[in-house]
Amino acid sequence: MTTTASRTTTPVLSVVIASVNGWDALGPTLDALDAQPERPRMEVVVIDAVGGMTRERVRERVPSVELIEVDPTGRPGIPELRFLGVQRSRGGLVAILEDHGLVGRDWASAVISAHRDSDLGAIGGTVENGRPGLVNWAAFFTEYSRYMSPVVEGEHSDLPGNNIAYKRPYLLRHAGELQKGRWESWINDKLRADGVKIASTNAAVVHHNKTFRLGHFLVQRFHFARSFAGMRRVDQTLTTRLVYGFGSLALPFLLMLRVTRTALAKGRHLKEFAAAMPLIALFLAIGAYGEMLGYLFGPGSSLGRVE
Repeated sequence: MTTTASRTTTPVLSVVIASVNGWDALGPTLDALDAQPERPRMEVVVIDAVGGMTRERVRERVPSVELIEVDPTGRPGIPELRFLGVQRSRGGLVAILEDHGLVGRDWASAVISAHRDSDLGAIGGTVENGRPGLVNWAAFFTEYSRYMSPVVEGEHSDLPGNNIAYKRPYLLRHAGELQKGRWESWINDKLRADGVKIASTNAAVVHHNKTFRLGHFLVQRFHFARSFAGMRRVDQTLTTRLVYGFGSLALPFLLMLRVTRTALAKGRHLKEFAAAMPLIALFLAIGAYGEMLGYLFGPGSSLGRVE
């Protein structure tokens, strides 16, 4: 294994990345992290479930990267991969990024500054679209419109799981949620239940840097939605599962209304939003179908197919 800094020193910030999309996605993400002025004080932990060239390139990386190798066959879900990275990390702050998330030039300094001299348990930044094209814009608005700048500056309950940084003790307190295959929102809810504050900031920017084909995103949206509903299903009674399952039929309309209100309130990229509306509606409908199956029948193998 190689590391960013000496194992005798504690990094200020560890960055945990689950690698599931290959080197074309991961390489630019690592380049953006290497460009951070704070890079000498950072540790980057990559949990690779792709293998081949991706793993070889990570091993050759300078500055070095802590590499955790996972068998690509029947790989765990992304939350479980992130759990492995969190366990290996050493930083006082631990950030979680996607393997296709390009951080802005001042991302690390913004994260460190937001946590410095504060009692916040977690800081979430903004997510911007990093790819042109109608399908990519539609995917972005479907998944991330509420995290597009501007976001609430200060204490906030809804933070993006692909641009979030925790104080280490708070993350470790509930990291078992990742091990159970649950997303970061479960950790955030438990922190808030503990009375720990979490907040968002516009200063820490990540660009979603992945190109989608229409069919591929439809499949991804289905599996994400089914896996998410399957996670929630575990703690629900049979009656609640039925209500949520059949209630999912109303989701396309309700979510389209929410996404539209959010886009209008942000006041940015409205031309792209208008052009993408038919695709957004399609993606929301597929997601609703996935949620219905997840509530009624469980997640199946969907979590392991989410990229």
